[in-house]
Amino acid sequence: MNHSKIQFIARAGVIAALYVALTYLTYSFAYGEIQVRVSEALVVLPYIFPEAIWGVTIGCFIANIASPFGPIDMVFGTSFTLIAALITYWLGKTKKPPYLAPIPPIAVNAFGVSFYVTTLLGVLNKNGELTIQKSKAFSYVFSHFAFKPYIVGALWIGIGEAIATIVLGLPLLYFFLKRRKLNES
Repeated sequence: MNHSKIQFIARAGVIAALYVALTYLTYSFAYGEIQVRVSEALVVLPYIFPEAIWGVTIGCFIANIASPFGPIDMVFGTSFTLIAALITYWLGKTKKPPYLAPIPPIAVNAFGVSFYVTTLLGVLNKNGELTIQKSKAFSYVFSHFAFKPYIVGALWIGIGEAIATIVLGLPLLYFFLKRRKLNES
């Protein structure tokens, strides 16, 4: 294996580990209708690092193992993170301005994650555990979906995602862009 492949895999692994650690360290406000998943700051990194696509996707999957929404969050939450990472990567590849990097994670997660979170919140007990079988959660979402809570949920998740990606992620992205520029000169 050559040096660049090793560096690619190592960077993806570090990003995945950081995503998991940041999510678990901030567990109390990383899940739910009103959430600020600090680890989502890393979802802007595919703008400059293609390996971050895999890092945030794998990290999100592992972090969602602890989600109160169970397998539905592992599958759909991870899928939304992957989609946002791919769009963010495309923004960087097509030389769009870096300040646009937070837009895909904000939009994709606000409208995607809120679809199931707002519905499943109604069946969480006081310990934050689903009161229905996790295997039935997907069908429950479609049979109990309501538009008004969805829009409110999308707004709250979008605000939390904006805090993570704009307030934390964008300075991180600019740091790496500046560092790359210094290394090239």
